[in-house]
Amino acid sequence: MSVTLQRIERLSSRVVRVLGCNPGPMTLQGTNTYLVGTGSRVIYTPGHTDDHMALLLEEENALFSGDCILGEGTTIFEDLYAYMNSLKELLKIKANIIYPGHGPVIPNAEATILQYISHRDKREEQILTLVRDNFEKAFTVTDVVKIIYKNIPENLHKMAERNVLLHLKKLEKEGKIFSNTDPNKKWRAAL
Repeated sequence: MSVTLQRIERLSSRVVRVLGCNPGPMTLQGTNTYLVGTGSRVIYTPGHTDDHMALLLEEENALFSGDCILGEGTTIFEDLYAYMNSLKELLKIKANIIYPGHGPVIPNAEATILQYISHRDKREEQILTLVRDNFEKAFTVTDVVKIIYKNIPENLHKMAERNVLLHLKKLEKEGKIFSNTDPNKKWRAAL
């Protein structure tokens, strides 16, 4: 990790971060807990989980993103369709800074949110292009991973499969592709 976080740190006149003592590969240096001095507003941000919330400190135009947006890397989510819509809603807030659930403070909120959206949009376009260019074929999640992630080590393919599955479900929800009902589910382009 590039930034070492202090266990307790005053981030502004209204915000103190307390670093949890639970470091790990999924929690980075530990879970961030924020003590916020004044104000209230809650923003529903489904996608990471169905019940996920983010908080906005209006006095500082600061977003407490929880696990929706991380200080480093990207997050795991349950519903990519809902998650992408959440990110687009967070853009409308025009927050200046993000206090994430894990990792360092993010000083340029809008650029980070746009980067998250762009990354997912590019992956979605790769998947959609593959399926549309081969409209006569049906693809399993594993088929898609082997083609799109061909340059990454195979030991990372299981994680990639989860990501691809979420993209396929989102595209299906949008009517861009469809799947069969077999136990070995396959997707093809919607014509």
